[in-house]
Amino acid sequence: MSHARLSPPAASDRALRAALLRELPAAARSEPRLLAALRQNAAHPGKLIRGRLVATAARTHGLARPRALELAAALEYFHTASLVLDDLPCMDDAVQRRGQPCVHRVYGEATALLAALALINRAYALVARALARQPAAVRRRAAAALDRCLGLEGLVGGQAWDLAFAHTDRSAAVVSRIAARKTGALLTLALELPAALARPTRAERRALAALAVYWGQLYQIADDLGDVLASSAAAGKTTGRDRLLLRPNLALALGADRARARWIRLERQARRALQSLRAGGGRRWDYLWTVHAAFVRPPDRPEEAQHHAA
Repeated sequence: MSHARLSPPAASDRALRAALLRELPAAARSEPRLLAALRQNAAHPGKLIRGRLVATAARTHGLARPRALELAAALEYFHTASLVLDDLPCMDDAVQRRGQPCVHRVYGEATALLAALALINRAYALVARALARQPAAVRRRAAAALDRCLGLEGLVGGQAWDLAFAHTDRSAAVVSRIAARKTGALLTLALELPAALARPTRAERRALAALAVYWGQLYQIADDLGDVLASSAAAGKTTGRDRLLLRPNLALALGADRARARWIRLERQARRALQSLRAGGGRRWDYLWTVHAAFVRPPDRPEEAQHHAA
């Protein structure tokens, strides 16, 4: 199995980017600055790893292409909204995101908050539309995944602990727990939403859950290394904030070398989870190997650290 870095076909990439612009919330008399803030988010969507995963998985498991793109756009809207909120002065007070000035720096904090809410609202509507003709059991599993991954057990709760990190013992264990909820939650959702269409067995659900944990940790370690090692210009976002704001960062808690070593161990565990899925479910999970290729090489230098960050 080749582990080359994820390089999706250009046509698929264009289709997903077009969907992000096409599905933006809009109304005839919408306030112009709010619309401009939404367009800025959609026009600079980052690396789209989660959206590509959802689109590919949904098509693999039988969802029609338009519905698969709706589901992928929804996931990216959830992710983008979380970044807009994370960048606010009351959170990380960032200056740059995805190579652009943060939304609140251009349009103000109030508009940034409203843009995030608009994206979240639209994302829920897109999930409902994409799965409208699926069996009730699939819709129930999707609703449960949304509640678990985006709520207090997942993204929202993880962000709260991220902000409270200075009042913990700041250990590597605490850093990893926060990463599992904050970063891992959206990767779990990107796995579980389309996987619900496949009606996985209990063993497959366990392997998918394990894979989501490993991916979340891998992704966060790469991001932590980027925050410590990369410049803001190279990373396309404000770096050095974790040390300044006393936020969780495994490269700070363990040191860069030990963080890289943990990355390598986690990557091996992720491959074992993938092998378990292949052994139990044949080739219907093969697309996950392609996504995993995005995580195969730990960033060793600042310019590589930014390659892995969302």
